Amino acid sequence: MTFMQPDLFNKPDGRTSILLPSGFVLDLQAPDAAGLPIDDIALCLASQPRWGGAARPWYSVAEHSVMVSRLVAPELAFAALLHDCEEFLGDWPSPVKVMLGLNYVKGRLQPVKAALRRRFGFDDRHPAIKHADLVSMATELRDLLPPAWIDWGHLPPPHPERIVPVGPERAQALFLQRFEELKHLSTVAGLA
Repeated sequence: MTFMQPDLFNKPDGRTSILLPSGFVLDLQAPDAAGLPIDDIALCLASQPRWGGAARPWYSVAEHSVMVSRLVAPELAFAALLHDCEEFLGDWPSPVKVMLGLNYVKGRLQPVKAALRRRFGFDDRHPAIKHADLVSMATELRDLLPPAWIDWGHLPPPHPERIVPVGPERAQALFLQRFEELKHLSTVAGLA
């Protein structure tokens, strides 16, 4: 299904707008995600590797998001599933964000994240979601990355269950399945 947002008087600028798989166009200068299909987010997150592609076997942001959603209380699971949804634009490893200026990067992405929060009706700014994100990171380090002489002291212990990556197509399906299971928790009428 192709999604079109024709506006004959206001053509989006290809230098500041993102074209998504359905045909949805998101203007990054003035993001409005109303009508953005969750399928676009799922496909893009399933296509984004975690850890800058260093994880072996290959592991996606969609898989990470599903894991985080399973590590929180049920009432936070929907927000946890979508906690990294702005990474449909790309997943920069945390050290790159720190190098560029973490507050700067977050500030530039904030309007996009706010538009996605409004579109899908979630609030991921809960300490338990951040903790689950860090547990997931520690688990990914243990299961998917080579041992390294790096201080990871800010991370909690990993989850006892081992990660078995499923690849992009299955990750997309798992993300969409989890979304369907949890969308009743959305604050957007009609999404559930």
